[in-house]
Amino acid sequence: MNKNTIINGTVQILLSIFWIYHYAILLYQYHFTDILFAFMYPDWTLILFILMGVLGILTGAYVILGKKKIKTGYLQILGFLIIGIIIDLIVIS
Repeated sequence: MNKNTIINGTVQILLSIFWIYHYAILLYQYHFTDILFAFMYPDWTLILFILMGVLGILTGAYVILGKKKIKTGYLQILGFLIIGIIIDLIVIS
């Protein structure tokens, strides 16, 4: 194992955990608080984003274990982000 792979894999995992945390908090606030939102994402969208975050964590773990290259891991996480942005644009419009 290389020090670069451990650092980059950890960064990828932390980014994915932030992604999951953001949408899990939003899902929680939609259902269990009295906050009035001007716009709400559908539940399927939030769950899909959380699942993409879990895939990002797996990607980071594969980078740490050396099963994937660092560049491939970042490209996959970037792909998840682009897919998320496209879904956001479709749901909003």
